[in-house]
Amino acid sequence: MKKVKNHLQAYKDLLILPKVGDIIKGKVIEKTKNGVFLELGNYKIGLIRKEDLDISGKSLSKIEKREEILAKIINLNNKDNFVELSLKEANRDLIWKKLQDLSDKKEKISLNVLGANKGGLIFNFHGVQGFLPASQLSREHYPKIENPTPERIFQELKKFVGQEMKVKIIGIDPRKQKLILSEK
Repeated sequence: MKKVKNHLQAYKDLLILPKVGDIIKGKVIEKTKNGVFLELGNYKIGLIRKEDLDISGKSLSKIEKREEILAKIINLNNKDNFVELSLKEANRDLIWKKLQDLSDKKEKISLNVLGANKGGLIFNFHGVQGFLPASQLSREHYPKIENPTPERIFQELKKFVGQEMKVKIIGIDPRKQKLILSEK
């Protein structure tokens, strides 16, 4: 009975055609100087162009034949009859999904402070820039300044650059590329 269920599930999977925007898994079948071709199961052959691989941090030279890769469908049928895929967009979507999961769980993460401005601190989570307003610093880290001015606050906040902080996500909007953090 279990074998029949497995065959039925495999048949159903064949009937569900992927669509633009889906993240799909493919196996590397060929590397060229211009990109990578993936076997997409029983569906078609996919193509990830070289420039998309470099942007994602996964260069063409690091891709291995038969390696499985997750990529986002950007065109179901290009002029050469391949499914055009984007590793960069898949990675970005997966990072935002991970951030949403962390936000939903109200989980704290450790991040290094990359920069500061007059309003707060700047962080980076796998290529996504996050902002922690000064008002969201813990009591321990909040600048204690007599006669505070934006410039003096900025000078105090710059002292955190390079330090690691435990922060949680208090605001997230992937469409606007916004990530707001808090130390509280």
